Amino acid sequence: MKIKPSWPLLLLLTSLTLLFPNCSPAQTSDSRTSPSKAINSPKKAVRSDEPWKDIPLLLDRPERKYQVVALVSAPQIFLWDTEDAMKESMQKQAWKIKADAIILDRVDSSFRFTGPCGGANGRAIRYQ
Repeated sequence: MKIKPSWPLLLLLTSLTLLFPNCSPAQTSDSRTSPSKAINSPKKAVRSDEPWKDIPLLLDRPERKYQVVALVSAPQIFLWDTEDAMKESMQKQAWKIKADAIILDRVDSSFRFTGPCGGANGRAIRYQ
């Protein structure tokens, strides 16, 4: 008995993974409630050609005194723009102005019939 490949099903699954690349389970409540918990791990080895990766992304306000120096944002222009790419864009902006961290306000990679409508917003801060 010969099994025939189901091309329409394979095409459908491939297109769904391209349309929704970052479908992940929701964050647990403890990551949202802990003060100044950084999203990216500071233990990562950062290459010297990407120094902006050292800028931490915070979910809540830090306990230390800080000053907001700029608002940073990264719009989702194309459907394939991922949340990680938007976060990296904000880190680059904050690195250029010598900020210490970014407090995330919104990260969204949603899609509507008219096109992508997501984006990311945050506040670049310097500690005092």
